[in-house]
Amino acid sequence: MIGRMCIGLSFALAVSLASASRALATDDYTLPFYDPSISLSYGVDRDPRICYQRDWANVLWTDCNLHYGRVYDGHTGMDYPMAVLSPIAASRDGTVIDLFEGFGTQQFGTNGNYVLVSHADGRRTLYYHLGLNGARVSVGQTVAAGQWIADSGCSGQCYGAHLHFEMRAVINGRWTSVDPIFEKRFTTNPGRVPFLATYLRESNSGTEVIKRYTTVTHWVEFVNAGGRTWRNNIGTGRVLLGTWNPPTRDSKFSALDWPSSWVATNVDQNAVPPGGVGRFTFGLHAESPPGVYDEPFDLLANSLRWFDWPRLGSFHVPIQVILNSRFGEPQE
Repeated sequence: MIGRMCIGLSFALAVSLASASRALATDDYTLPFYDPSISLSYGVDRDPRICYQRDWANVLWTDCNLHYGRVYDGHTGMDYPMAVLSPIAASRDGTVIDLFEGFGTQQFGTNGNYVLVSHADGRRTLYYHLGLNGARVSVGQTVAAGQWIADSGCSGQCYGAHLHFEMRAVINGRWTSVDPIFEKRFTTNPGRVPFLATYLRESNSGTEVIKRYTTVTHWVEFVNAGGRTWRNNIGTGRVLLGTWNPPTRDSKFSALDWPSSWVATNVDQNAVPPGGVGRFTFGLHAESPPGVYDEPFDLLANSLRWFDWPRLGSFHVPIQVILNSRFGEPQE
């Protein structure tokens, strides 16, 4: 049941709940944050000439003005306005090769706090304007796509709190900023946040009535509205259904098919791509005395991030436990 900017370094596609009709891209990057309401303010200027600005859609402006939602002159990355200390996610699996976090969260200056990650495809991603001590990783650390690696801020040449996200590749022997939107480097086009789901349906959207000491089977389906494929055959990042409010609490209704006392199940399919539908099937076993109960659940990318429960539909299963005459209990 369901209940819902930096001038000189680096705006705007809406990062929305994606529909299944969005085109899948060919690469493996996702947006570097979790909140789908955050949208781009300025993208990469793909024209090196002064006062010539070319955005990801190949639109060209021959002026020196700011074009909000598109591009400004000389911009080398993608700016995403967000509240100070918002969580920042690794865009792809990689290794941290450099970082700095000693400037004040909103300290203006020539330089700012950042994390730099190297990826297996030879590219690098930069996460800039971070908060004081805003790195949640260390140099040399391996990170997983979607992992919380930093906290945002407004350090450096920053005019309004935001994340400057930059992709770099070696071109003609030099590290050069490139446009991941134009090059279709995201898993979907446009890109999505890594982990997001929307409720679709379930086997019983009302109250599960369970005789005491027996088990019923329940399933629920969610649409993968994020950018990362859901998998059930990996460790880190495996998508599972776990207890919620509070998270990882022992459930009174865990059944023999549960992997643990708080994990109801992993996603049934081996892989659910962005836009696909994932099913989660699990038992509910009643040992509790007769009465009315409520079991909230949320999705988790294992060891990485809980999904946004309200956007998931605040999923929960109302349960009524009734007496079971087979075990000598008197019937009401």
